[in-house]
Amino acid sequence: MQRNRIIPIALLFLLMSVGIAARLVQLQGMDWRDHALRASNIHRSIRYTPAPRGQIVDSRGVILARDEPAVRATFLLSELEPVRWVARRLTKILRSNDDTFPWNEDVLWRSIQGAREQIREQFARDIDHQEHPWLTRVDPQCGRAVARAIARRPEDFPGIHAVKAGDSYTISIDPDGLFAGEIGIRKMEKVLALEPGELWSKVELAYDRVQDPDVKLQEREWVFRRQRHPLHEDVPPSLVVAISTEPEKWPGIHLEEVHDRVHPLDPFLGQLLGHTGLPSQAIVDAWESRQEPIIDRLVLRDLRVFEAVRMYSHHSADRVGRSGLESALEESLRGVPGAEVRILDQRRRSVGSALDVANAIKGSDTRLTIDSQLSRFCIDQMQEQGVQTGAVVMLDVRSGAAFCWASLPQQGMEVYRDRDLYRSRSQPRDGWFHDRVSAWPVDPGSTFKTVVGLAALQEGLVTADEKIVCNGVLDPGRPDRSRCSNHPVGITVDLSDALARSCNVYFYKLGQRLGIDKMIATGESLGLWQLSRSGIASEAVGLKPRANPVGTAIGRGFTVTPLQMARVALSIACRGKSPGVKVVTTIDGEAAQPEIELRHFESVIDGMVSAVRDRGGTASRSSYGLSVFDVAVKSGSAQISSDPSYHAWLIGFTPVVEPQFAFAISLQDVPQHGGEACAPLLASILEWLEQHRGMELRR
Repeated sequence: MQRNRIIPIALLFLLMSVGIAARLVQLQGMDWRDHALRASNIHRSIRYTPAPRGQIVDSRGVILARDEPAVRATFLLSELEPVRWVARRLTKILRSNDDTFPWNEDVLWRSIQGAREQIREQFARDIDHQEHPWLTRVDPQCGRAVARAIARRPEDFPGIHAVKAGDSYTISIDPDGLFAGEIGIRKMEKVLALEPGELWSKVELAYDRVQDPDVKLQEREWVFRRQRHPLHEDVPPSLVVAISTEPEKWPGIHLEEVHDRVHPLDPFLGQLLGHTGLPSQAIVDAWESRQEPIIDRLVLRDLRVFEAVRMYSHHSADRVGRSGLESALEESLRGVPGAEVRILDQRRRSVGSALDVANAIKGSDTRLTIDSQLSRFCIDQMQEQGVQTGAVVMLDVRSGAAFCWASLPQQGMEVYRDRDLYRSRSQPRDGWFHDRVSAWPVDPGSTFKTVVGLAALQEGLVTADEKIVCNGVLDPGRPDRSRCSNHPVGITVDLSDALARSCNVYFYKLGQRLGIDKMIATGESLGLWQLSRSGIASEAVGLKPRANPVGTAIGRGFTVTPLQMARVALSIACRGKSPGVKVVTTIDGEAAQPEIELRHFESVIDGMVSAVRDRGGTASRSSYGLSVFDVAVKSGSAQISSDPSYHAWLIGFTPVVEPQFAFAISLQDVPQHGGEACAPLLASILEWLEQHRGMELRR
């Protein structure tokens, strides 16, 4: 009875032992290489993550720029393109077994490249590619040596097969093995609907650098074995799934979680905000000069080392400010990279959860003083008037905060995604990349007469009540020059009348009395030809006048920006010292401190008020709609060609007694004069402020 029980159990143990032994024989004798390769490829890895940038928001919390998660594709050259190293290994085998073998490494490599060219047109097709005979009638000794080398280490000879053919050997190429990296990239180009070769050209550039003898060997080694070269930004989800689930079909291509910079109101404020991009070589060089490492280029084994250097480190996938506020505020907007320790299998997949994690730290958010709703309303109003180039800027009298900032033409981030569009807009004369408020100076026209009036009063070269007769021309002997047609001929004007009616002859004479230097000095004290120091990138200073004090006195022959003229209006509204311009809430611009007596400001203000309230004022027509508001203005018109085309200006402030804000409007290349073009626009803006921001601006 016991024997009957023991025999089945013994047989069961025997069968199990045989099965285990057979499995061990298979593992140790047949499949050992596959498992050894898998084991060798399971490794501990530190993955570095770029940090999200801080947001940029307007004064009311509306988001102007933010980061959104995205996936980008990079390539590792050593995994993607093994052709050169396959040629090198084959050359050593062939020449060591046949002293008469005629080819060196370069010739053999070029031969493989020739074979690639013959079958390259098939790479984008979703098919299994046929083996391609490459070297035929190879000496049997060489052929056997190649076959043995491939059998020992097939990973060193991907896609290379040596097959006996009669008395010789044929070495053939399997494109899906040797050229798998290029095939994957060509398929990616097709999936992304890109031009053939658009992605592959990036690989060729990196490959050329590896083979450049002028590049240091250490750098070439880094470029080939470790550097993750950018391939494509913002990979679509379907392609992410394809690469993640079958990475062996996309050798050398790696996916990284990164951040894409998004501007929800694009193209609004496009030039002011600026754009971001991957770090250029110049930026990388600047980091290196400051000893700020690119963290994903370092070979670290311990997160403790990473923690010691991360606060002043960068990531190669960081979005870096390239222009505008994105560039000017880089240090506060940029974050701190993160890292995690992972275990990866032979297919580059994570095994289990991360062993240790140091999360990336988001950059600081930045708040602007700008009211985006008001600014966009101004843009809409300009466009409704048919204005293609212009600017509106408004400054708070108490703080200097720029709460309205409108610039035309608008240019969004689309220009950085379209090479042809970028090229077409890069002509300096077109100024597409310049913010029209702060970076595009033009002739100020008669708005400069406010500066001339203040200078003449302060220097004692005129009194507010001195009368000058205007006969329509400065010199009757030269009636074709220095004329005035802004009012009836033969009237007598004082400073207030001259400002209200914009009398040229009056200011021609003041210009003669003052000279260039005194007008420049007063202009500089009020903020002209000066940077605002408010954190704006690429701010222009304009051109100072050099000669012709007569023409200078009416705003000809030099340039200023609308922001500078708004600063002049701000100083007049403040009756002297005025706060610095503020665009970013944490940055105060440089204050203006003109040494001009209060009574002189009041004299100029009388003329600016009369421009709206008196019948002959340049902004007084009832059709403009401005006379119902408590506002002081000075209009200006700078003719820019023989055609009836002008830079139309209007500067001023409101209310008159206790001003809340100062402003400058500049509509460029329009058919109307300053008052005609700008006064109706200002009236609509003031009405909007009453309705939407509760301001009381009427008389």
